[in-house]
Amino acid sequence: MTETELMELVADMREEFQIPPYYSDDQLNNLAKEGECAVGGLNPGCSITKDLVYRMLLKNYMYYAYHHRVNEFMENYASVILTWQMETEVPSDENYA
Repeated sequence: MTETELMELVADMREEFQIPPYYSDDQLNNLAKEGECAVGGLNPGCSITKDLVYRMLLKNYMYYAYHHRVNEFMENYASVILTWQMETEVPSDENYA
């Protein structure tokens, strides 16, 4: 994730989830980076700007992490994550069929 994408994500997160001003952008940056590793690692190669499902999952991961409930995120979003992974699966090459 680029710095510009990170700044946009933090701004979206702050506005959409009404994060109070006393919670610093640095803390939200850390949550975003943790989420990128945790969620992005489940489906490598996805873009935060092109893949809106990934963006939604990352923002929701950040929200759950903000409330110290990461385990609940994984449980609540397991089916969404699986569908996301299946939909972005690399198509097979017809030559190998």
